[in-house]
Amino acid sequence: MSKRKIPSSSTSNKKVKVDQNKDQKLEELKYIECEKGCNWESVHDDIEKGNYSGVYGGNNSAWHGLAGIRAGVKMSDWHKKRSPDEFYHPSLVKLLKLKSTRKRWNQIVAIDPMGMYSNPPTMSCTTAHMTIPELTLKSDGKIVNEDGSVNVLKCAVDYAWNLKNLSRRMGLPEKEVRKELYEHTKNKDVLDEKRNTYLPPVGGCTVYFFGDVSKLDNPDTEVAVRVHDSCCGSDVFGTDICTCRPYLTFSIDCCVSAAKRGGVGIIVYFQKEGRSLGEVIKFRVYNARKAQEGGDRPETYFKHTESIAGIRDARFQEVMPDILTWLGIERIDWLMSMSSEKYEAITGAGIKVMQRVSLPDIHVPKGASVELTAKISAGYHADSIESGEIITQLRTLPMIRERCGQVFDLAKKGQGRYFDLDLSKMDETVDFVQQVTKDAYPDLDAIPYHSRWRHFDEKETEKMTKAWPCDKIESVRRLMDLACISVLLDAGAGSTWKYIDSKGQSQTRSEGLAIASYDMFCDGIFSSDVCVPHRVNSVGLKNLALKTLQKGFQVHPENNPVVGLEGRHGLLKRLGEALEKNPEFFGKEVCRPGNMVDYVLAHVKDKRVSIKVLWKAVIEGFESIWPRNLSGVRRGDVWTYSPLLKIGVPASDMIPFHKLSQWLTYSLLEPIESLGIKFDDMDLLTGLAEYRNGGLFVDMGVLTPKFNVKKKFDTGSELIVEWRALTLCLLDELAVRFRKKLNKTKEELPLAKILQGGTWTAGRLIAAKKREDKSPPIDVISNGTVF
Repeated sequence: MSKRKIPSSSTSNKKVKVDQNKDQKLEELKYIECEKGCNWESVHDDIEKGNYSGVYGGNNSAWHGLAGIRAGVKMSDWHKKRSPDEFYHPSLVKLLKLKSTRKRWNQIVAIDPMGMYSNPPTMSCTTAHMTIPELTLKSDGKIVNEDGSVNVLKCAVDYAWNLKNLSRRMGLPEKEVRKELYEHTKNKDVLDEKRNTYLPPVGGCTVYFFGDVSKLDNPDTEVAVRVHDSCCGSDVFGTDICTCRPYLTFSIDCCVSAAKRGGVGIIVYFQKEGRSLGEVIKFRVYNARKAQEGGDRPETYFKHTESIAGIRDARFQEVMPDILTWLGIERIDWLMSMSSEKYEAITGAGIKVMQRVSLPDIHVPKGASVELTAKISAGYHADSIESGEIITQLRTLPMIRERCGQVFDLAKKGQGRYFDLDLSKMDETVDFVQQVTKDAYPDLDAIPYHSRWRHFDEKETEKMTKAWPCDKIESVRRLMDLACISVLLDAGAGSTWKYIDSKGQSQTRSEGLAIASYDMFCDGIFSSDVCVPHRVNSVGLKNLALKTLQKGFQVHPENNPVVGLEGRHGLLKRLGEALEKNPEFFGKEVCRPGNMVDYVLAHVKDKRVSIKVLWKAVIEGFESIWPRNLSGVRRGDVWTYSPLLKIGVPASDMIPFHKLSQWLTYSLLEPIESLGIKFDDMDLLTGLAEYRNGGLFVDMGVLTPKFNVKKKFDTGSELIVEWRALTLCLLDELAVRFRKKLNKTKEELPLAKILQGGTWTAGRLIAAKKREDKSPPIDVISNGTVF
């Protein structure tokens, strides 16, 4: 038998000619000004001079050695050669040139920020088309192509550890770190303290960019990020035992959406299989979990990893944010991660996370429920709420003040994450609000409630009601129908929209929305009964066409757009369904909002009833109309604020505001009180956490943002959540001082009248003085259902 000949590499007998003049750092390098003495620069120099421990090539280095023998080449020589044909993407080069990108590079300990230009290189980037079978993406001709593929820029990064600073970041003695690295790699060079740079024998990461990466320098750019640790079983082979691939594909979808909106989406894919313990240990843990008595269950999820590997996790997430720091990222608008360790590492690196996005339940495989439950119990972020008791608590009015008060307490201690609080400016603010109130209502006893009725023409409304051929209670039902539909349509219209009323006058903002909804109500577009047009019922709402609503608002996409039109339309359609699902509040035959008066009347005793009764009808009856958030959860005006999270306490980081629900409740009071009924417990209702009241405190200097707020923020952004929570508490504080100066009691001057007198108008007036377009000091992206 003849010996089998090992085929040689195609390049083994070829001499590749390389222009030595081109075998240098590329032309772009000269534009990048390096600050002398930086930590990262010493790492870069060590790599250039070969003064490092470890081996180039990471977990492929051993293969390189074997392949070199077979090919008859010295691989270490080729690692230092640079080809003139190597491609550097201009958008990434443009970003790395900027001083603003590099201002925090001195914090970096795990990579060489100039790795694309080093010899040997530790970074490289290229372009690609990405196709994800689970995603059906609509082409926009820029981010997504006609065939559904996605244009991406991807950058491969190998680690280059600065051992001195890496040890310091992890809080470990450098000598002990070097000793343990030697124990596990048998590389004696790592013990040499003169060699500060270490190329570890591990996989690095790949950064996938969606959109123009050079936009990351612009503070107004929307940024969506997922930092993902590899899981071959799920990412590649689609096992249902974990959520890795579903979360990865969901995050890619989110990143593509952000890029389509003009932002940048980023997926950082780390080679950290099995929490950096490896697949062998991972599979041993799987077997232990399945074989235990009682089967796999959440309470023992982490125990088996610890019993087999000795530790729960080997990933050291403190190092992970270096990639984001390298890109100059200081704010993430959407972080697709439930991991508390990743979140704490990112925020610990000085990067602000505005909103975390959990994996929607619809994407969680059946076999992954144990894993997910265990992680949530251990402190992972979750948007969903399964406990009926917690849902009930978040619906209550006292819970609003309780949770907002926790944020206020942090701010008073100087621990607010996004705003500084200066209560010394409150007296000036109170004086301003009192002056505005006295200008509008010289007779303070004549101040009405803050409600939707203030935006209607009182004479026109009275004329309409007198023409109705019905009894008093039916008249109240119709007024409640009108109030409900008008409040739910009362979200920010945008600065350019206007409505021309029947008198030919131009109306804008909330007043314009009020008149438009009033006219639509009179035209009967919300009623299915042509004989009774002045009514709102479920059938009329379910049959409402978007074009009809567009016409009612006098919307023209080019010269008279209104913000959130589709969101408002969807809200009204869902309202129609909610009316039929809740006959207790809205009736059985003709389901309508006005039937809430009958529910309230059933609880009246001696002409008095608690506000809790009306609130129950509003908060429970309308609960299903609110849209789902990005995590797929529908919970209305309830948002998360990470600083409040208490591990093991479900929903401890959730803050309810229920702004539109309270605005509706305030607006339903007057029709019901016209029946001679008085409401008790009125002080349970809170101020309205919206941009006019909130803008008042920012423009008066009571609240000062801690960083640039030029860009628009999503409603769920933690900056907006903190702003709203502080606003609500400051309204209570202002009310106390307001009454004290006027020697009024809470009964004589309830919060509802101070809001009307009041804070809302003052917020608008100060905005007009501060900004030509009268916009609030912080811009919120409205979907037509909150602001």
